[in-house]
Amino acid sequence: MLSLVDFFLLTTRPCVRIPTLSTPDRKIMNRQKKLQQLFKEKAKKANAKLAPKKPKYICKADRLKLEAEAAQAAAENTES
Repeated sequence: MLSLVDFFLLTTRPCVRIPTLSTPDRKIMNRQKKLQQLFKEKAKKANAKLAPKKPKYICKADRLKLEAEAAQAAAENTES
């Protein structure tokens, strides 16, 4: 029969050891990860260049001026 100490030691120790990557394997994985990140960044930038561009922002004062000019031009055209 097991004593409490032996039972505690058997239950608290991990049964399965998790294998870890050795240093050269980690370096290879890190290099591959960095290359994948660089590739994703370049692809993202290329897609951003191909995406439709937003029109240039026109401030509210300029929009009001443009509307006023368009209204004047329309009024002159209807008077003629």
